[in-house]
Amino acid sequence: MHPKNWTDLSYLVALARTRRLALASERLKVDATTISRRIATLEKALGARLFEREKGSFSLTAAGQLVAIRAERIEFEIDEIKREVTGIDTQVAGVVRVSAPPWMVNHVLVPSLIKLQEKHTALTVELIAEAKNVDVMRREADIAVRMSRPVKEQRAVARRLTTLNFAVYGQAGADPRQLRWINFEFHMAGLPQSAWIANAMEAEGWAQPALLVNDSGTALHAVAAGLGKTVLPCILGDRAAGIVRLGSRRPVLSRDVWLMTHPTLKNLSRIRAVQDWLAAALVAGKARKQQSFG
Repeated sequence: MHPKNWTDLSYLVALARTRRLALASERLKVDATTISRRIATLEKALGARLFEREKGSFSLTAAGQLVAIRAERIEFEIDEIKREVTGIDTQVAGVVRVSAPPWMVNHVLVPSLIKLQEKHTALTVELIAEAKNVDVMRREADIAVRMSRPVKEQRAVARRLTTLNFAVYGQAGADPRQLRWINFEFHMAGLPQSAWIANAMEAEGWAQPALLVNDSGTALHAVAAGLGKTVLPCILGDRAAGIVRLGSRRPVLSRDVWLMTHPTLKNLSRIRAVQDWLAAALVAGKARKQQSFG
């Protein structure tokens, strides 16, 4: 058997985005029992379970993920037809899951999120603060922010947003020569800033770092507390109270910021809106920090 119309698939898409029947019901303007019934009909037609249900929350199964990807492609095609016929863009609505480094989420994205919320009231952004690289091809996130050029995800859509500078920071008023180094734990030894710090420690004769951390946000708080000095993104360090750039005060390295997304999602209105917001938040934040420093 096969699904008979787009409506059943639209219910699946809505539930996949909201993960709760009540929210999907509100978004589609139909009662929750209708959604449950249509999802059950769709599962019977496809001969596969599409959702796992636990404590009122719905998550896609592996089969559900495959169906959702294709359903969203159909949704996009319908949106394109509407735009061509009416000349009116579709509403930016639904849930967009964004994965980014914790320091970026907490210190850059959250403070700028209000602008996106005010512009798109039907849009929900799910911010996932994590240092690991998630797999957008497996739909672990709709958009992933990376601090390096992607090399493995050949099928994913990659877009370079901007370049961020990094500099050495220490507590204001402290003697830089007396400050020990704060570096990143061994799982993050491959980071360019970690390698730079290791070389600086050797040059200054420090055998061990004062502290090892797994996030630049934690390193920032440690620097502010007087626990040592470290290399931070200037977009983060220049805005923080109580810390200053050390040495020549010039950046010691730069890193590119990349966006990753699944190819079937790249043209969806909500994805484009969130990508544009991410770019604006990072570029504007970088400009503000440069102005405040210079």
